[in-house]
Parts: sequence; C-alpha cells; structure tokens
Amino acid sequence: MKNKSYIRIGLGVLAALSLNISNNLYGAVYVDTFSANSGALNGRTTAAGFGAWTTSDSAFQVGNGQITINSNDPVYHAATFSLPTLTVSDTLTLTLTVRPSGSGFLGFGFTPNSGQYVINNGYTWTYYEGLGAGNPNIQIFNGSGTAGATYFATLDNPALNFDASLPTTFQYTYSASTQRLSLSAVNGNSTSTLLNNANVSSIPLSSFSNFALQFQGQTLGSDTNPSYVDYLRVEVVPEPSTFAMLLGGLGTMVLRRRR
Repeated sequence: MKNKSYIRIGLGVLAALSLNISNNLYGAVYVDTFSANSGALNGRTTAAGFGAWTTSDSAFQVGNGQITINSNDPVYHAATFSLPTLTVSDTLTLTLTVRPSGSGFLGFGFTPNSGQYVINNGYTWTYYEGLGAGNPNIQIFNGSGTAGATYFATLDNPALNFDASLPTTFQYTYSASTQRLSLSAVNGNSTSTLLNNANVSSIPLSSFSNFALQFQGQTLGSDTNPSYVDYLRVEVVPEPSTFAMLLGGLGTMVLRRRR
C-alpha cells in the first residue's frame, strides 16, 4: 500500500512539474480549417492558451474554408494571434497551407508583439510569391524583418519544382532547448526541406510570442486565382526529454522507497 501511495504522490509531483514547465500537461493545440464562423477574421477565437486573431484592417475575411483578402487598400494587410508562452523546454510546431497570387506576396512567421507586420518585425518568416509575380519564389529570413536572409529559390528551381497554382503546406518545427529550426514544404507531389535544424540562437525566445500572417495587394475582386490560407495547426508541447527526465526521477524515487 505504501508503494502505491508513493507512486500516486510521484505522479502528482510529475504533473505539477510538467504544468510548471509548459503551462499545460499535454501541451496546447490550435487547429483551424476555417470552415466555420465565416465573416471577419478579426476577433476570431482560437484555442485555450492562444489569443484571438487581431488584424490591421477589415480586409481579412473567412469563408468557404479559407482566409482571403477582399481589398488591396491599403497595400499591406497583417493578422496575428498570440501563442502560449514558450519556455526553454518546449517545442513549437506550426503547419500552414497557403496559396499566394496577385503581383505581391504572402508572408508568415513570428513576431514578438501582436499587430506587427511580418516584413518589418517578424522573425523566421517566409516570403512566398506565386501566381502573378514576375519571378515566383520562396525566401526565408531569420533576422528581424528582411535581415538574415537564409534561403532563396524560384518555384521552378529543381530543389522546389512547385506549381504556383496549387496550395503549398509548410511546417515549422522549433526546439527552444536546442534553438534549432526546421522548415519543410509540400506542393503537389514535390517535397522540399527549406531549413534543416538551422541555428537560430540569435533569435530571442520572446520573438516566438505571436504568429503573423501578411498579404500584399491581393484581392478577391481583381485576382483570377486569389491567394488564401485554408489550414492551420499550431502545437506547443514539452520536449520529450523533459518527460523522460521526470519519469526517470519518479522511478528512482519509487525504487528507493521499496528498499
């Protein structure tokens, strides 16, 4: 009976430590297919631990399973929502399906504060030019704004071979403990690793406080193939090694009590 009591106490300690490390024993997840609650994106609720969407203007709309833009005035449109506070023991994974068009771009990444433009204040952001652009391409910047360019490739580059008319799914994986970032992309039958465990130790942890989305000059009224976002999944969970360490400590405690 004593051993069972020790195990119960140990599990309670494990839960408390896990909650303290990541603010949530099982992590925090926000998934959106934008198939419900159509209308303005501004104020759209997300999930426990995440903030609501905030937009720079009323151009962002949700409908038919997509985020789209219904105006090109002003030229730039920004939308953000806050993420759970990251600790050095967390892993952030973000999956986003988008299609850019028009003569401008679609950008996405992370910002330290809400309401900030990715192009001016964003970190580890991706700049994607597709249909309508003179030279469709993907660029990635690790520094603030357009500083720290780390990747550039045109969509017809053999490393990508992407079809601009198709949606592209990007996936970020950021390990706060190792300060490494990976980014992959899938477009039709083509898959590419854009960043592979890139060292982003120069980027403050607080820079991953918000997810940011930005459109430039793309409208439903004038674009034959308007840009859109139609899937988003964000997850923040403790590193697997954290749980292994805690479970190992729990096992040691139980064995000592048995002796």
